[in-house]
Amino acid sequence: MKSNKTSGVPWRHLRLCMHILAAIFLLAAFGVASAQQKIYFPSAEYANKFEMAKKVGKPIQIFGYLTLPENPPAGKISAVVIAHGSAGVQSKDTGFWAPYFNKLGFATFVVDSFTPRGVESTVDDQSLVSNAADTADAFFALKFLAADPRFDADRIGIIGFSRGGTASNETATKSFRDNVLRDNKNLQFAFHIPAYPGCQNSRFRKNGSFDKTGAPMLFLMGGKDDYTPAAFCLDQIKGMQAEYPGVIDYRVYDGAHHSFDGNQGVHYLRMGTSTRECPMTETDIPSWSRRLVAGGERLSLDDERKLYKDCMVRGVTVGSFDNKYREMAAKDVEAFLRKIKMID
Repeated sequence: MKSNKTSGVPWRHLRLCMHILAAIFLLAAFGVASAQQKIYFPSAEYANKFEMAKKVGKPIQIFGYLTLPENPPAGKISAVVIAHGSAGVQSKDTGFWAPYFNKLGFATFVVDSFTPRGVESTVDDQSLVSNAADTADAFFALKFLAADPRFDADRIGIIGFSRGGTASNETATKSFRDNVLRDNKNLQFAFHIPAYPGCQNSRFRKNGSFDKTGAPMLFLMGGKDDYTPAAFCLDQIKGMQAEYPGVIDYRVYDGAHHSFDGNQGVHYLRMGTSTRECPMTETDIPSWSRRLVAGGERLSLDDERKLYKDCMVRGVTVGSFDNKYREMAAKDVEAFLRKIKMID
Protein backbone atom coordinates (compact mmCIF):
# COMPACT_ATOMS: atom_id res chain seq x y z
CA MET A 1 0.00 0.00 0.00
CA LYS A 2 1.27 3.46 -0.91
CA SER A 3 1.72 5.91 1.91
CA ASN A 4 -0.34 9.11 1.85
CA LYS A 5 2.45 10.96 3.65
CA THR A 6 5.73 12.41 2.46
CA SER A 7 8.41 13.06 5.08
CA GLY A 8 5.73 13.20 7.74
CA VAL A 9 3.62 15.78 5.87
CA PRO A 10 0.10 14.64 4.83
CA TRP A 11 -0.20 14.48 1.03
CA ARG A 12 -3.27 16.70 0.95
CA HIS A 13 -1.32 19.41 2.81
CA LEU A 14 1.61 19.07 0.44
CA ARG A 15 -0.70 19.34 -2.55
CA LEU A 16 -2.26 22.47 -1.05
CA CYS A 17 1.19 23.99 -0.58
CA MET A 18 2.04 23.22 -4.18
CA HIS A 19 -1.10 25.01 -5.35
CA ILE A 20 -0.29 28.02 -3.17
CA LEU A 21 3.27 28.17 -4.52
CA ALA A 22 1.98 27.95 -8.08
CA ALA A 23 -0.46 30.78 -7.41
CA ILE A 24 2.31 32.91 -5.89
CA PHE A 25 4.46 32.27 -8.96
CA LEU A 26 1.64 33.31 -11.30
CA LEU A 27 0.95 36.43 -9.29
CA ALA A 28 4.61 37.37 -9.43
CA ALA A 29 4.85 36.67 -13.15
CA PHE A 30 1.57 38.33 -14.11
CA GLY A 31 1.11 40.99 -11.48
CA VAL A 32 -0.65 43.39 -13.84
CA ALA A 33 -3.17 40.81 -15.06
CA SER A 34 -3.95 39.68 -11.50
CA ALA A 35 -5.12 43.22 -10.71
CA GLN A 36 -7.86 43.12 -13.34
CA GLN A 37 -11.37 43.71 -12.07
CA LYS A 38 -14.44 42.63 -14.01
CA ILE A 39 -16.89 45.50 -13.68
CA TYR A 40 -20.44 45.83 -15.00
CA PHE A 41 -21.77 49.16 -16.19
CA PRO A 42 -24.97 50.35 -17.92
CA SER A 43 -24.95 50.91 -21.66
CA ALA A 44 -27.64 51.15 -24.32
CA GLU A 45 -28.66 49.11 -27.34
CA TYR A 46 -29.12 50.80 -30.72
CA ALA A 47 -30.27 48.94 -33.82
CA ASN A 48 -28.11 51.15 -36.04
CA LYS A 49 -26.27 54.47 -36.14
CA PHE A 50 -29.39 56.32 -37.22
CA GLU A 51 -30.88 55.47 -33.83
CA MET A 52 -27.63 56.36 -32.10
CA ALA A 53 -27.82 59.86 -33.58
CA LYS A 54 -31.52 60.40 -32.90
CA LYS A 55 -33.05 58.15 -30.24
CA VAL A 56 -32.65 56.89 -26.69
CA GLY A 57 -31.19 53.39 -26.64
CA LYS A 58 -32.64 50.37 -24.89
CA PRO A 59 -30.80 49.73 -21.57
CA ILE A 60 -28.33 46.85 -21.43
CA GLN A 61 -25.67 45.77 -18.93
CA ILE A 62 -22.13 45.50 -20.30
CA PHE A 63 -18.89 44.65 -18.55
CA GLY A 64 -15.24 45.44 -18.91
CA TYR A 65 -11.89 44.63 -17.31
CA LEU A 66 -10.42 47.48 -15.28
CA THR A 67 -6.71 47.55 -14.49
CA LEU A 68 -4.96 50.28 -12.53
CA PRO A 69 -1.31 51.25 -13.04
CA GLU A 70 1.06 49.70 -10.50
CA ASN A 71 2.53 53.09 -9.67
CA PRO A 72 -0.23 55.62 -10.33
CA PRO A 73 0.74 59.27 -10.50
CA ALA A 74 -0.29 61.65 -7.75
CA GLY A 75 -3.83 62.94 -8.01
CA LYS A 76 -6.47 61.65 -10.38
CA ILE A 77 -5.53 58.94 -12.87
CA SER A 78 -5.77 59.18 -16.64
CA ALA A 79 -7.55 56.27 -18.31
CA VAL A 80 -7.93 54.51 -21.66
CA VAL A 81 -10.95 52.60 -22.94
CA ILE A 82 -9.90 49.62 -25.10
CA ALA A 83 -12.47 48.51 -27.70
CA HIS A 84 -12.04 45.03 -29.21
CA GLY A 85 -12.46 43.80 -32.76
CA SER A 86 -14.66 41.24 -34.50
CA ALA A 87 -13.07 38.28 -32.71
CA GLY A 88 -14.05 39.65 -29.29
CA VAL A 89 -11.66 40.46 -26.46
CA GLN A 90 -8.25 39.01 -27.36
CA SER A 91 -5.11 38.26 -25.38
CA LYS A 92 -3.38 41.18 -27.10
CA ASP A 93 -6.02 43.53 -25.66
CA THR A 94 -5.66 42.36 -22.06
CA GLY A 95 -2.13 40.97 -22.24
CA PHE A 96 -0.32 43.64 -24.25
CA TRP A 97 -2.21 46.89 -24.68
CA ALA A 98 -3.66 47.09 -21.18
CA PRO A 99 -0.24 46.55 -19.48
CA TYR A 100 1.35 48.87 -22.06
CA PHE A 101 -0.90 51.77 -21.06
CA ASN A 102 -0.64 50.82 -17.37
CA LYS A 103 3.12 51.26 -17.58
CA LEU A 104 2.55 54.73 -19.04
CA GLY A 105 0.47 55.61 -15.98
CA PHE A 106 -3.04 55.02 -17.36
CA ALA A 107 -5.84 52.93 -15.94
CA THR A 108 -7.29 50.70 -18.66
CA PHE A 109 -10.83 49.49 -19.23
CA VAL A 110 -11.14 46.67 -21.79
CA VAL A 111 -14.82 46.68 -22.74
CA ASP A 112 -16.48 43.43 -23.84
CA SER A 113 -19.31 44.30 -26.24
CA PHE A 114 -19.96 40.70 -27.33
CA THR A 115 -20.24 38.34 -24.36
CA PRO A 116 -23.10 40.27 -22.66
CA ARG A 117 -24.97 40.02 -25.97
CA GLY A 118 -24.40 36.27 -26.21
CA VAL A 119 -21.93 36.50 -29.10
CA GLU A 120 -18.34 35.22 -29.33
CA SER A 121 -17.32 36.57 -32.73
CA THR A 122 -18.72 38.52 -35.68
CA VAL A 123 -15.91 37.64 -38.09
CA ASP A 124 -18.22 35.51 -40.25
CA ASP A 125 -21.36 37.61 -39.71
CA GLN A 126 -21.15 41.25 -38.65
CA SER A 127 -24.93 41.48 -38.27
CA LEU A 128 -24.79 39.42 -35.06
CA VAL A 129 -24.04 42.61 -33.14
CA SER A 130 -25.27 46.04 -34.21
CA ASN A 131 -22.57 48.17 -35.78
CA ALA A 132 -23.59 50.87 -33.31
CA ALA A 133 -22.99 48.66 -30.25
CA ASP A 134 -19.24 49.18 -29.88
CA THR A 135 -19.57 52.95 -30.24
CA ALA A 136 -22.42 53.19 -27.72
CA ASP A 137 -20.58 50.97 -25.24
CA ALA A 138 -17.48 53.16 -25.55
CA PHE A 139 -19.50 56.30 -24.77
CA PHE A 140 -21.04 54.70 -21.69
CA ALA A 141 -17.63 53.42 -20.58
CA LEU A 142 -16.43 57.03 -20.77
CA LYS A 143 -19.41 58.15 -18.68
CA PHE A 144 -18.79 55.36 -16.14
CA LEU A 145 -15.10 56.15 -15.72
CA ALA A 146 -15.68 59.91 -15.58
CA ALA A 147 -18.08 59.42 -12.65
CA ASP A 148 -15.42 57.54 -10.65
CA PRO A 149 -13.51 60.03 -8.44
CA ARG A 150 -10.26 58.10 -8.99
CA PHE A 151 -10.12 59.11 -12.65
CA ASP A 152 -9.61 62.42 -14.40
CA ALA A 153 -12.72 62.95 -16.56
CA ASP A 154 -10.77 65.27 -18.86
CA ARG A 155 -8.03 62.71 -19.52
CA ILE A 156 -9.84 59.59 -20.70
CA GLY A 157 -8.88 58.35 -24.16
CA ILE A 158 -9.88 55.45 -26.39
CA ILE A 159 -8.00 52.96 -28.55
CA GLY A 160 -9.92 50.47 -30.66
CA PHE A 161 -9.16 47.68 -33.10
CA SER A 162 -11.10 46.84 -36.30
CA ARG A 163 -14.76 47.18 -35.19
CA GLY A 164 -13.40 48.84 -32.08
CA GLY A 165 -11.27 51.06 -34.31
CA THR A 166 -14.42 52.24 -36.03
CA ALA A 167 -15.86 52.98 -32.58
CA SER A 168 -12.70 54.90 -31.72
CA ASN A 169 -13.23 56.99 -34.85
CA GLU A 170 -16.97 57.50 -34.46
CA THR A 171 -16.87 58.43 -30.76
CA ALA A 172 -15.20 61.63 -31.98
CA THR A 173 -18.45 62.55 -33.79
CA LYS A 174 -20.23 65.31 -31.85
CA SER A 175 -23.77 64.41 -32.90
CA PHE A 176 -23.34 60.83 -31.65
CA ARG A 177 -21.77 62.07 -28.42
CA ASP A 178 -24.54 64.60 -27.79
CA ASN A 179 -27.37 62.15 -28.35
CA VAL A 180 -25.93 59.11 -26.56
CA LEU A 181 -24.61 60.96 -23.51
CA ARG A 182 -27.36 63.60 -23.49
CA ASP A 183 -27.15 65.07 -19.95
CA ASN A 184 -23.41 64.34 -20.00
CA LYS A 185 -22.68 65.77 -23.44
CA ASN A 186 -19.96 67.94 -21.88
CA LEU A 187 -17.89 64.74 -21.74
CA GLN A 188 -15.63 63.76 -24.60
CA PHE A 189 -12.67 61.48 -25.11
CA ALA A 190 -9.34 63.25 -24.70
CA PHE A 191 -7.86 61.34 -27.65
CA HIS A 192 -8.81 58.67 -30.17
CA ILE A 193 -6.56 55.93 -31.58
CA PRO A 194 -8.41 53.94 -34.28
CA ALA A 195 -6.36 50.89 -35.29
CA TYR A 196 -7.22 49.29 -38.68
CA PRO A 197 -10.82 50.59 -38.59
CA GLY A 198 -13.44 50.22 -41.28
CA CYS A 199 -13.94 53.59 -42.97
CA GLN A 200 -16.19 52.89 -45.94
CA ASN A 201 -19.44 53.93 -44.28
CA SER A 202 -18.13 55.92 -41.31
CA ARG A 203 -18.16 59.31 -43.02
CA PHE A 204 -20.71 61.45 -41.18
CA ARG A 205 -21.18 65.11 -42.04
CA LYS A 206 -23.23 67.91 -40.55
CA ASN A 207 -23.65 71.19 -42.42
CA GLY A 208 -20.63 70.32 -44.53
CA SER A 209 -18.45 69.53 -41.48
CA PHE A 210 -17.06 66.17 -40.39
CA ASP A 211 -18.67 67.06 -37.04
CA LYS A 212 -15.70 65.99 -34.91
CA THR A 213 -15.06 67.06 -31.33
CA GLY A 214 -11.58 68.26 -32.30
CA ALA A 215 -9.82 65.84 -29.92
CA PRO A 216 -6.45 64.54 -31.20
CA MET A 217 -6.62 61.39 -33.32
CA LEU A 218 -4.00 58.87 -34.47
CA PHE A 219 -5.00 56.26 -37.07
CA LEU A 220 -2.90 53.06 -37.25
CA MET A 221 -3.29 50.98 -40.42
CA GLY A 222 -1.71 48.10 -42.32
CA GLY A 223 -0.43 48.51 -45.86
CA LYS A 224 -1.48 44.93 -46.79
CA ASP A 225 -4.83 44.97 -44.98
CA ASP A 226 -7.38 43.12 -47.14
CA TYR A 227 -10.02 43.21 -44.40
CA THR A 228 -10.41 46.98 -43.84
CA PRO A 229 -8.07 48.54 -46.44
CA ALA A 230 -6.20 51.66 -45.39
CA ALA A 231 -7.04 53.50 -48.61
CA PHE A 232 -10.63 54.07 -47.53
CA CYS A 233 -9.51 55.66 -44.27
CA LEU A 234 -6.86 57.80 -45.94
CA ASP A 235 -9.48 59.54 -48.05
CA GLN A 236 -11.49 60.40 -44.95
CA ILE A 237 -8.42 61.36 -42.91
CA LYS A 238 -7.25 63.87 -45.51
CA GLY A 239 -10.62 65.59 -45.41
CA MET A 240 -10.58 65.71 -41.61
CA GLN A 241 -7.02 67.02 -41.55
CA ALA A 242 -8.05 69.94 -43.76
CA GLU A 243 -10.90 70.78 -41.40
CA TYR A 244 -9.04 70.10 -38.14
CA PRO A 245 -5.41 71.03 -38.85
CA GLY A 246 -2.73 69.82 -36.50
CA VAL A 247 -4.78 67.32 -34.48
CA ILE A 248 -5.28 64.31 -36.79
CA ASP A 249 -2.38 62.04 -37.74
CA TYR A 250 -1.94 58.55 -39.15
CA ARG A 251 0.54 55.75 -39.79
CA VAL A 252 0.40 53.08 -42.48
CA TYR A 253 2.78 50.17 -41.81
CA ASP A 254 4.10 48.73 -45.08
CA GLY A 255 3.63 44.97 -45.23
CA ALA A 256 1.28 44.82 -42.24
CA HIS A 257 -1.94 42.83 -42.37
CA HIS A 258 -5.14 43.40 -40.42
CA SER A 259 -4.61 42.77 -36.68
CA PHE A 260 -0.89 43.44 -37.11
CA ASP A 261 -0.56 43.82 -33.34
CA GLY A 262 -1.23 40.10 -32.90
CA ASN A 263 1.87 37.90 -33.00
CA GLN A 264 0.39 34.40 -33.38
CA GLY A 265 1.10 34.01 -37.07
CA VAL A 266 -0.62 35.23 -40.23
CA HIS A 267 -3.94 33.47 -40.83
CA TYR A 268 -6.37 33.39 -43.74
CA LEU A 269 -9.96 33.33 -42.51
CA ARG A 270 -11.92 31.80 -45.37
CA MET A 271 -15.35 32.85 -44.07
CA GLY A 272 -14.35 36.26 -42.74
CA THR A 273 -16.48 38.99 -44.30
CA SER A 274 -15.10 42.20 -45.79
CA THR A 275 -16.57 45.24 -47.56
CA ARG A 276 -13.27 45.95 -49.36
CA GLU A 277 -15.00 45.84 -52.76
CA CYS A 278 -17.78 48.21 -51.69
CA PRO A 279 -17.90 51.92 -52.52
CA MET A 280 -17.59 54.59 -49.84
CA THR A 281 -20.75 56.21 -48.59
CA GLU A 282 -21.31 59.45 -46.71
CA THR A 283 -24.17 60.36 -44.37
CA ASP A 284 -25.65 63.78 -43.63
CA ILE A 285 -26.56 63.60 -39.93
CA PRO A 286 -29.41 66.14 -39.73
CA SER A 287 -31.38 64.63 -42.62
CA TRP A 288 -29.82 61.16 -42.43
CA SER A 289 -29.57 61.16 -46.22
CA ARG A 290 -26.90 58.97 -47.74
CA ARG A 291 -24.89 59.26 -50.90
CA LEU A 292 -22.05 57.53 -52.70
CA VAL A 293 -18.85 59.52 -52.21
CA ALA A 294 -17.60 58.85 -55.74
CA GLY A 295 -20.63 59.78 -57.82
CA GLY A 296 -22.90 61.54 -55.36
CA GLU A 297 -25.81 59.14 -55.99
CA ARG A 298 -28.41 59.32 -53.21
CA LEU A 299 -29.20 56.13 -51.28
CA SER A 300 -32.08 55.19 -49.02
CA LEU A 301 -31.34 53.11 -45.94
CA ASP A 302 -32.68 50.06 -47.79
CA ASP A 303 -30.54 50.93 -50.82
CA GLU A 304 -27.41 51.04 -48.69
CA ARG A 305 -28.23 47.77 -46.96
CA LYS A 306 -28.69 46.05 -50.32
CA LEU A 307 -25.53 47.67 -51.67
CA TYR A 308 -23.37 46.36 -48.86
CA LYS A 309 -25.04 42.97 -48.89
CA ASP A 310 -24.30 42.55 -52.60
CA CYS A 311 -20.71 43.81 -52.52
CA MET A 312 -19.62 41.99 -49.36
CA VAL A 313 -16.94 39.32 -49.98
CA ARG A 314 -15.43 36.54 -47.90
CA GLY A 315 -11.81 35.72 -47.17
CA VAL A 316 -9.52 37.94 -45.08
CA THR A 317 -5.93 37.83 -43.81
CA VAL A 318 -5.13 38.67 -40.20
CA GLY A 319 -2.21 38.64 -37.78
CA SER A 320 1.57 38.93 -37.78
CA PHE A 321 4.46 36.49 -37.51
CA ASP A 322 6.31 38.60 -34.95
CA ASN A 323 6.14 41.77 -32.85
CA LYS A 324 7.58 44.06 -35.53
CA TYR A 325 4.43 46.04 -36.28
CA ARG A 326 3.18 45.93 -32.71
CA GLU A 327 6.42 47.52 -31.54
CA MET A 328 6.22 50.16 -34.27
CA ALA A 329 2.65 50.97 -33.26
CA ALA A 330 3.57 51.11 -29.56
CA LYS A 331 6.34 53.62 -30.26
CA ASP A 332 4.04 55.74 -32.41
CA VAL A 333 1.32 55.71 -29.75
CA GLU A 334 3.77 56.80 -27.06
CA ALA A 335 5.11 59.60 -29.27
CA PHE A 336 1.53 60.69 -29.99
CA LEU A 337 0.65 60.76 -26.28
CA ARG A 338 3.75 62.84 -25.55
CA LYS A 339 2.91 65.24 -28.35
CA ILE A 340 -0.58 65.89 -27.01
CA LYS A 341 0.81 66.13 -23.45
CA MET A 342 -1.05 63.11 -22.05
CA ILE A 343 2.30 61.84 -20.72
CA ASP A 344 5.58 63.62 -19.94
